[in-house]
Amino acid sequence: MSSVRAQAQRPVKVGTNNIYGVAATFHANGDDKPADGAIEIIRFNSVPAMLQALDAGELDVAEVGEVGPVVAQAAGIPIKIVAATQPWPEGEAIIVYKTSSIRTVKDLVGKKVSYPRATNAQWLLTKALRAEGLKISDVISVTLPAGTNILAVLETGGVDASVFIDASLSQYEAEGARRILNAGEAGCDNSLFYIATEKAVTQQKAGVGLFVRQLHRHLAWARNNQETRARAVAELLRIPYEVALVSERKRPAGLRPIDRSLIANGQDIADTFLAQAVIPKPIKVDPTFTEEFNAFIGA
Repeated sequence: MSSVRAQAQRPVKVGTNNIYGVAATFHANGDDKPADGAIEIIRFNSVPAMLQALDAGELDVAEVGEVGPVVAQAAGIPIKIVAATQPWPEGEAIIVYKTSSIRTVKDLVGKKVSYPRATNAQWLLTKALRAEGLKISDVISVTLPAGTNILAVLETGGVDASVFIDASLSQYEAEGARRILNAGEAGCDNSLFYIATEKAVTQQKAGVGLFVRQLHRHLAWARNNQETRARAVAELLRIPYEVALVSERKRPAGLRPIDRSLIANGQDIADTFLAQAVIPKPIKVDPTFTEEFNAFIGA
């Protein structure tokens, strides 16, 4: 732990996603400005852009969903998984328009379902279908351009269902979408993962540890100050405060230790995505996990 107290040689650079990222609101509690180091939070609107920055050495750590580490490893980015949140079972869901006749996962057979490829959304849909003895080929997969108003497409019948994540999920729900299945009901942890480059783990270990400690503190603060963090999220995403608060009340309560269950889940994702031709070759995820930063949970 003494290494974390040492002043980092330079700020540890952390990429986060605007929509769901925990680190995106570090500034709301000053967690990006610890007394014993420096953290620079860089916000992104898409995971591919964040992974490109990680691969280019422009980031030390990236905040992604449970699918993110598999996608990064398959792309040849040398990473280590340094932290993960507790499950977020209601943070992502399959949604339809409120007047839709679709009520269950089985009703999706032959229907148009939109989701971003190679993401948690694809994993959620896959697991939901798998539980019913179905495959992703049993639905018509649709990829919509980034920034599409999903609710409008659902309402007009452009797609029959979609998979989305909070806080935007709660906004769509408030405006007319209806959930048919949450991530947890599909058997998805939907945890957030924090991946660092191998170079950062080797050369910026103090900074990475510092970030994990501050992340733990920020999650605890967010849990106890949901209204305050909701205001920060509402301002960041330009959504109503009431919607942000609904989303906030479902957030993961904290970090979880890196353990074998996370590794098994990651391998299941990798094997499934290989079968779906999402990744080009088999990978073993075990080497990407490290337990050395577990000590900073609760520090």
